[in-house]
Amino acid sequence: MFSNYSKRVLVVSLMIAMVMLLALTSTTAASAPTNGTDQPENTTCVDGYIINHREQPVDGTKFDPPLKVYAFGMYVPPGTSVNEANLPDLPAMAEQVESLDSLMVPAEGDRSGSYMAWAEVDSNGYFKFEDMPAGYTYHFGFNLPQDWDGIVPQAPRNGTAWTGWTVLQDLGEVNGKQKCHRIVFKIRRLFDVTVLKWEELMDGTVQPGAGWDITFLPQGDPFVHKQAGTTDESGRVTFTITPGKWLVKEKVKPGWTPITPPSVYLHLDQYAPPGAQAPIIFKNRQPACKGEIEVEKIGWGRDASGRLIPLGPLAGWKIVLSRYDGNMHPISGYTDASGKVTFSGLYPGVYQVKEYVQPGWKPMSDNPQTVVLSGCDTESVTFENVETTGDLSIRGRKLYKAWVPPFKGQIVGLSGWKITATLKGSDPERTVETTTNALGEYEFSAETLRNAGIAFPGATVTVCEESRDNWIHITPKCVDVTFPYPVPPDYKGATVNFTNIQDPPLPGTGVAASTASAVAVSNCQETYLVRPGDTLSGIAASHGTTVLAIAQVNGISNMNLIRAGSTVCVR
Repeated sequence: MFSNYSKRVLVVSLMIAMVMLLALTSTTAASAPTNGTDQPENTTCVDGYIINHREQPVDGTKFDPPLKVYAFGMYVPPGTSVNEANLPDLPAMAEQVESLDSLMVPAEGDRSGSYMAWAEVDSNGYFKFEDMPAGYTYHFGFNLPQDWDGIVPQAPRNGTAWTGWTVLQDLGEVNGKQKCHRIVFKIRRLFDVTVLKWEELMDGTVQPGAGWDITFLPQGDPFVHKQAGTTDESGRVTFTITPGKWLVKEKVKPGWTPITPPSVYLHLDQYAPPGAQAPIIFKNRQPACKGEIEVEKIGWGRDASGRLIPLGPLAGWKIVLSRYDGNMHPISGYTDASGKVTFSGLYPGVYQVKEYVQPGWKPMSDNPQTVVLSGCDTESVTFENVETTGDLSIRGRKLYKAWVPPFKGQIVGLSGWKITATLKGSDPERTVETTTNALGEYEFSAETLRNAGIAFPGATVTVCEESRDNWIHITPKCVDVTFPYPVPPDYKGATVNFTNIQDPPLPGTGVAASTASAVAVSNCQETYLVRPGDTLSGIAASHGTTVLAIAQVNGISNMNLIRAGSTVCVR
């Protein structure tokens, strides 16, 4: 907007431009009909109509302020070359003011050679300018009402329509009346109408409806065409239409139920107050839909170094679907070549999805899994399994048989006992060791043995317990374990337990002391000095005899007990 001072400067500029052009052309004028001046005495007139897009008169009295047409004229003597470049740029000047009234110069000073006037538009859209100097060059302007645009002459919405500079001569008389030049302004009222689409979901909540097709169909107006659009993410689509009667329709999507009528009539009056119109509302209810659960089955394996590698989708796995509330009989399906099976047509609820694990596979994900279907969506479930190749591990316990209460005669775990595992025949020797826990348990995991180069199909591993003074091995000190080849998928590794008893036994235990079990060496062909870790069965086997024979010859009453450092007759 411009201040009053700016407007006055603009008007003065317009007048200066007109006066300078007049001065330029007056010195070159030849003769013209005048009454003491070089300007013509004849007059002319201009009338016309303001019509709408249907070519119907626009009532100029229904607007505030009432409609006016403005005329600007300048005298250019005959024989002078005139073109628009020599004349003021009225449209540009008009853009700097609020109304063409601001370009009207007060009737002060010398206005010879120029003409400025306005004419009101009556209820029939008619306007007229009389007593206009003939032979002048005229420019007519019309301020468009708010929310109107110009069709002829073309003008933007809320802008100004201009006819351009035109020389108007005296047309004479017809039937005693002066004949007038006629001009027409064809204008069009525009309305911005928004359609708002709502979707009502099955739970009663609403959300904007995107992607709905809306059509505006004119009723009885051949000057306009139908319009179509699609609602955006906010559920809105806006149309710019003309006055009259329109049929507004939505295209109802399959399965949806209209809550509001799917088509309505809209009547728009061209004289309605300007501004935005109330939106048209369409609302539909979501169809009773069903969801689905897609199950995917993925397999994993291990490479030679024991690392997990993806195998891809697994076909032929049985999947069972059931509801926690029991409102559906369990249904089953099998994964296809893509490792998937889909359960469709499911009502909202809480479901259990269970896979049946095949032999040779171990689950990596939860089984079963719970899925909550709260609408029409597709929920996904993934089951992952790793292929088992057998567990090449070794585990066991270190035990001892107690002598006295409260554990007399019982087997109890020993903690802190060193256990070793050695690849038999390896050179350099491949070995690992561990220590029993509080319960006497130990374990060489497959990963530990594999990292030491010990665990592979067909390998023989020697597992030994340490020997300690005053402890007697009841079971062999070392045991060989041979891993199977090939390894069955359900192979769970080897178990090796070790049992000891403390030496010497306490009095009254019934176990012979070393002096009581001494052998008459003179009557023995071969003797053997018992070392820590020896067992009677081991001694018998290494000397080609039996445990019973050695026990009888040496007077041993408890064949599970021998004392390190004693001498026994073996033959």
